[in-house]
This record gives sequence, C-alpha cells and structure tokens, in this order.
Amino acid sequence: MSTEIRSVLAHGRIGVDFSMMDVLGHVIIWTLISIFTAGIGLFFWPYASSKFIINNIILYDHTDARVGRLRCNLSAGSQIGHIVLWIFISVITAGLAFPFYMFGVVRTALNRTTIL
Repeated sequence: MSTEIRSVLAHGRIGVDFSMMDVLGHVIIWTLISIFTAGIGLFFWPYASSKFIINNIILYDHTDARVGRLRCNLSAGSQIGHIVLWIFISVITAGLAFPFYMFGVVRTALNRTTIL
C-alpha cells in the first residue's frame, strides 16, 4: 500500500453498504443450501458470510469522500482445502474446534482481501 493511501486512510472511517433485506436473503439462501446438502453447506457458510461483509465495506477519508472498497478474492476452490481440514478437526474434537474454525475463516478471508 502506498504512503499516499495510508495517510488518507489513517484519518478516515469505514462503512458497510448492505441492508437487513440483503442479510435476510443471504441467510435464506444458505439455509436452503444447508438443507439440500445435509449440513455440508454449513462449513461453506462462514466463508460466504465473511466475503459478503468484506465485499460491502467502503473506505472513506476524513472528509467523508469515498476512497476505496474492500474486495475479498476468496474462491470456492481455495475454501475446499480449509473446509476438509476443519471437518476432520471438528469430527475428532466433537465440535469443540468450531469456534477456532470461525476465527480461521475470518483470517483466511481477510488475507485474501484487497483495496480497490
């Protein structure tokens, strides 16, 4: 990131650009996916939710002018390796590893995020 962008963002703020209807649609779609996949979709849902939130974050400078947007470049292919590993860990720990999985999902999504 250039010094110019850092100085602009150092005195700015972030905002999100989605409505509760967008969230409701997201929840309904992932509920249906989870039902039709006998629960396997629940392992993909945290990635989709993280990506949904990140992709709707807008960056503003100190004058409230829009200076950028976050874009999460997380594909389904890159999720599969993480999901298989976490399914295995979740089965072995009888679900106790799931809270750690959530932090891992957010870390993975943020590591694949760029500023546009």
